[in-house]
Amino acid sequence: MPPPRRGGGGGLVIGLIGGGLVFLIIVAVVVYAVSVGGGKSPEEKLTAAALNMDTARAVQLKGTFGGSETLSGELNVTKGGRAMGPVTWGGNNVTVLAADGKLFVKADKSYWDREISATDDPFYLKSGEQWGRLSDDELDLDFKTQLSPAALATKVRSARISRVDPVKTTWQGKKALKFSTFSSTIYITDEDDAELLRYEATSPRVALDVTPKDSGDASSLISDMRSSMGELRDSFNGSARPSVDEWKKGGCNGSSGCTVQASIRPPYNVEKPVTIDVRFRLTAGTLTGRDLGNCTTRITISGSSSQWASCRVSSSAWQSWAKSTGGTFYKHAQYKVIGATSTEVQALQNGLESE
Repeated sequence: MPPPRRGGGGGLVIGLIGGGLVFLIIVAVVVYAVSVGGGKSPEEKLTAAALNMDTARAVQLKGTFGGSETLSGELNVTKGGRAMGPVTWGGNNVTVLAADGKLFVKADKSYWDREISATDDPFYLKSGEQWGRLSDDELDLDFKTQLSPAALATKVRSARISRVDPVKTTWQGKKALKFSTFSSTIYITDEDDAELLRYEATSPRVALDVTPKDSGDASSLISDMRSSMGELRDSFNGSARPSVDEWKKGGCNGSSGCTVQASIRPPYNVEKPVTIDVRFRLTAGTLTGRDLGNCTTRITISGSSSQWASCRVSSSAWQSWAKSTGGTFYKHAQYKVIGATSTEVQALQNGLESE
């Protein structure tokens, strides 16, 4: 009787091996497809970074801010375009507050002595830091349209038109994608939920590290901004220059005192009404002669016409001089233009409610 055939088992093994190979190939194809198709494209990451910036309540910007003069330091900018922070400006360490078309700087006396051009030392300057107002064109930046979260989100979206492929790089220790256009360079994190890391541009001329602020951080900086706005009630306008339109004669014939009166021409570059503290000062004999005393009065000018200011000098120096020698004396006028009235401060603080 012939021995039983051994065929069939080998075919089964071959079949199983073949099936295993097919399975492995299928798995490999699936893994390859996931590795190729997973993750967002650079353009999609730009969109994600723009969305993250667009929803931020505020953004911290650290670097250099160009303009007629370059600022370097750190500014926090709210979604409404209000900005505040410590910077170096013209070699001086100052705090800048820009809101609702108004520009304020907090700086020490040495800064303001250089900034304010006057023949006499401004009588209102004290030691330590003080808030002063500057003309808004001193800083060639519009934070709302150029550097607010919404404005930066628009800049990020515009980077999608770049014909140059993004460059894989790192920034501040993070993997990043660098997009370059004709007028700007943008860095975003190289991840699906991307965020803007850095923004450089030629108009405005800036080079800034960017940190979006979450709700808690934004609430804290807005609270700080509100407190600083409250301090502006004691501020002055360092850019405003009133002048005497006409001196009134008489009023100074007795030894008991001298009533000084002058018509004050308002500064041309300030909003009306404008409130001005006028200090009249008297000197004996010459413009630089012995000080005979001073007095201060406050006026508010609502239009473009000059307004009379008056107060009486009744110092012991005047009385002694008038009784002993008398003679020629000279009148001087100095001014403190109020930087922000109580109404203006309240309006600035009310504007934060929209933030």
